[in-house]
Amino acid sequence: MSKSLQKSGRPPANTAAVAGPHDDTVAASPRNTPNPDAGTNLARHRAAIEKLRIDPGWRYDGKRLLRDKLGFMAAQCELTLDIGQSSRDLAELFAPDRIESVDINRGEPTPDIVDDICAPSRLEPARYDGIVCLSVLEHVYDPFAAIDTMYRLLIPGGYLLLHLPFHYRYHAPPDLAFADCYRFSRDGIAWMLRDFESVELYPIRGAWSSMINLRRFWKKTIEARFGLRAARWLDRLLAKPGRRPTDELQVSGYYVWARKPPAAGP
Repeated sequence: MSKSLQKSGRPPANTAAVAGPHDDTVAASPRNTPNPDAGTNLARHRAAIEKLRIDPGWRYDGKRLLRDKLGFMAAQCELTLDIGQSSRDLAELFAPDRIESVDINRGEPTPDIVDDICAPSRLEPARYDGIVCLSVLEHVYDPFAAIDTMYRLLIPGGYLLLHLPFHYRYHAPPDLAFADCYRFSRDGIAWMLRDFESVELYPIRGAWSSMINLRRFWKKTIEARFGLRAARWLDRLLAKPGRRPTDELQVSGYYVWARKPPAAGP
């Protein structure tokens, strides 16, 4: 607030005054009139959220979902890129000449390509019709740039499989061999993948099991013994007395299946 307004309690001469959320009066100016560009972006974000399809049917069976999606890629994609070698043992589903790996470090096992997915210099655009990136984007410094890279690497009609954490504990090592930077809600995923089509989200765990999974002992002891059946029991036990409208979105993470739009016809 200007000094003249503080002293007099009224706006300076020759300016109009409008109600504001933080002051009794706010001087009208070209900068606080409705902004069409901002409104357009808000509408685009809302449309991206509404475009998403959420399938909760795999909430407690993520391993089978993962095998199904990777199996589809192994059978249907000519060449798949595995970012961060994140498919691990399930890379065996692919013929050796139909999968390549990329990592920012030259570790063990040695990746086919050493490159930065956020700012690549060696990866070839439009080379792949499948990309796998599981539990990697929370560790990169710029996940939006990484998604832009993946979009360019895919041919039109190519498939993308992600796993993204939401309610999940911090898990970078003390020596920061890798960082733990981000978490992803439905709404953030929607904007990040707004240029893809047929975006499907598969939530993992429910509201209550996601909360207790923040404690390391739950996954390392209870779920290690009983699997995600334990999470299902807990969520069912507490579902009715503690039910809230947003519980469907309070999850430990999402598998995401998306497709780059096919090329336009002639």
